[in-house]
Amino acid sequence: MKTLTITNHLAVVVLPLLLAQSLPAQQLQPTASNKIGLTLSTESTGSGDSKLKGGDTTYSHVAIGNASWSLAQNIALDPGSSLTLGLAYSLTSIDEGNYKHFERDYSADRVPLPNDLQSLSLSIGCSNKLNDRWTLSSSISVGSHVAKHRLLSKGWGDSGYLMASYTVSPELTWVFGAAYDSMSHDWQYVPFVGVDWRPAEKWSVAIGFPKTAVTYELQKNLTMALAVSGAGGTYFIDEDPRPGATSRSLANSKLEYGEIRLGFETAWKINDTFSLTGSVGSVLYREFKYIDRNYKLRSRDVAPFVSLGISAAL
Repeated sequence: MKTLTITNHLAVVVLPLLLAQSLPAQQLQPTASNKIGLTLSTESTGSGDSKLKGGDTTYSHVAIGNASWSLAQNIALDPGSSLTLGLAYSLTSIDEGNYKHFERDYSADRVPLPNDLQSLSLSIGCSNKLNDRWTLSSSISVGSHVAKHRLLSKGWGDSGYLMASYTVSPELTWVFGAAYDSMSHDWQYVPFVGVDWRPAEKWSVAIGFPKTAVTYELQKNLTMALAVSGAGGTYFIDEDPRPGATSRSLANSKLEYGEIRLGFETAWKINDTFSLTGSVGSVLYREFKYIDRNYKLRSRDVAPFVSLGISAAL
């Protein structure tokens, strides 16, 4: 119980910042002279079993997996500004294991969550370096976020951010901004602030943006970090995933999902084209909230996770 209480407080403090930072963290670096500015990325994440509690009921053996793909084209407008066009798809699968065991049917104990959550979105962003100290960035995105069915017909929402970065010195940069998500409830409007500090040649400390982490450069093209990261989204739920499990029907509602992870991350730039990232650690907190249905599921313990991603800059 003590561990759960500490985790809940951590979620209240950290989760808004993590969800805000997930948008501006997607900005791209300037295109190299020998590249066309196209970046293709994919990432897969899987977590082990954990328990979720909704009301007076505890659901065991809930595992979550996610796979995402993105395509981004960076267009240089002049030496200090650029435009980025993006297309992204994400699929989150909720696995409750087998419902039948030794001829007994456990389907009545299913957690009231969809088996799949998916989103498809288009985005456009711009970045403008005003001078040696100030850089302004912004982005807007529109997409469909739904459960298993009705992608591109339901769950439409828009999001965006406005961000300014101020370079105090080569060792210190501050970031200020705000993010917006029309689908969300708790995180619809979120201000964020971050700092990137480099206390030594191979060390960097980031809080809030572009991530919350302590990073060490093992080699010029290889880094390792202890990082806190967030994941989640808001989705339209067309059908009640388990009718009668709650006091009100969950059909035609919105499901807000968020989680906090702590783990070790490794980033390896293989060559000028390919980069590989990996992480392993624990999901400290996980929450599913049906907006306007007064029903919420929260994690009761921690779960291990592993993530692997690869990107190609063309």
